[in-house]
Amino acid sequence: MFLYKKKILFVLSVNFIFLLYLLSEYIVLLLMNDFYLKLIELELLIVFIFSLFSIYYLVKDWFDLYIIFLGMLLIFLFARPFIHLFGLLPMNNYNEGEWYRVKENFNFSNYTMIKINFILLFSLVFLNLGYLIGLLKYRKFSFFEKSLKKSLLYIKKSKYLNKKIGYMFFYIGLIAFVIKVILYVEILHMYGYFYLYSGNYTLPYVVRILDDFFYIGYYLIMVNFPSKREGYIVSFIFILFYSSLLLTGIRGEFFVMFLTVIWLLHFLYQWKIKLWQILLIFVILILIAQFAMAIKFSYAHIKFDLIYLIKNFLFSQGVTILILGYFIEFHENFVDIYSGFRYIISPFVSIFYALTGQYKSRQEMIPTEIYSVGEVLEYFTDPEGYYRGAGTGSSFIAELYGLGGDIFLIAIGCFLIGFFIAYLSKRLIFKRYGLFVSLFIIPIIFWIPRGGYVQPFQKFLFGWLFVICLICIFEFFKIKGKK
Repeated sequence: MFLYKKKILFVLSVNFIFLLYLLSEYIVLLLMNDFYLKLIELELLIVFIFSLFSIYYLVKDWFDLYIIFLGMLLIFLFARPFIHLFGLLPMNNYNEGEWYRVKENFNFSNYTMIKINFILLFSLVFLNLGYLIGLLKYRKFSFFEKSLKKSLLYIKKSKYLNKKIGYMFFYIGLIAFVIKVILYVEILHMYGYFYLYSGNYTLPYVVRILDDFFYIGYYLIMVNFPSKREGYIVSFIFILFYSSLLLTGIRGEFFVMFLTVIWLLHFLYQWKIKLWQILLIFVILILIAQFAMAIKFSYAHIKFDLIYLIKNFLFSQGVTILILGYFIEFHENFVDIYSGFRYIISPFVSIFYALTGQYKSRQEMIPTEIYSVGEVLEYFTDPEGYYRGAGTGSSFIAELYGLGGDIFLIAIGCFLIGFFIAYLSKRLIFKRYGLFVSLFIIPIIFWIPRGGYVQPFQKFLFGWLFVICLICIFEFFKIKGKK
């Protein structure tokens, strides 16, 4: 245990050296030239590679939650800087792509591209610091020289997380999920992909409620530690039906659930996943992504050139970096404490509107009523596209930058995310009900490089609320049964 603590302290000290270097470099951000841009992109690549391998050095697990999270950062935020570093972008600018709507032939300034890289570097270092300090605090549960089998003994089962109820939820939810996909496919063919998000169409309430039973039922079954055969069969059915989402062009939701299922099977059944297997999963997801993209935008064919597909996948998914870029380039339009606070709380606002019946279509909304980063930015770049249902998506780093552009607030936010991932993966999953609650959060953790900052914490609260409701229902019927 002492040796493990020394390893963490060593990796921590290297990250502190990176931080001191970054803070000293911050004062020369005005050196706007091509060499400096390439230098800071190279620094980002070096720190990313160090982060990846240093975490593996500590946890000895390529499918550790934080390593997967780093992979999501690579895909959604780091891809275009790395492609640019090696001269593989179509043009010498990050914003080559679909967002030319602001003005014709618009390109980010050199200052913007340099600042993007600095913020990404700064965020990565503080994510690492948060996770490493979390490992120090919860090292009893992250000490992988002990077998995972012994670690699983810490998990206490509960009668309230009943497997029979899980199966009931699972099959009811499966039917509702299939109905949802059928309805979405009909809308896709009649009106196009963006109509799903225009606010002019909503699923029937029964389908919207019962649809969630599908993944909740799956979680209830799996936290009861079914046999390998049973666990594999249920997981296969779950993924098979979840993959039908690809027929609607919705890729992100399927990908994060696919990764969550693989992580859960790896955790419960002690899969030893090697680096080449991670790369194989990555290639499979790229092929699936291209298939879903072809459906989404009605492409006639898919080009099956692996190098081309990988480059195209990284470039297209790396579009998320434009959110941060536009925030920097048009600082006065997006970045202040009030606007940033609105971005942060937007998921709670959406729930409040839904619960109070104040939901509006986009045609009924006025700009001051828009909270979501993805919708605010879409309205700024293309108002007509906004009303059609298009959106840019979000990113937790962009939302943190929106809080006045203060790097210290970005540091605090990223530190908390890193620490929270350590708490979740090295402590929460070993608590009673903890694995069940964690399964609500894990897909969101994978998604927040492309999603909102508060969503993991929102799901944390939702998971515990669901457990409390389940306990209350059990106890209510238990009392009634005694009478």
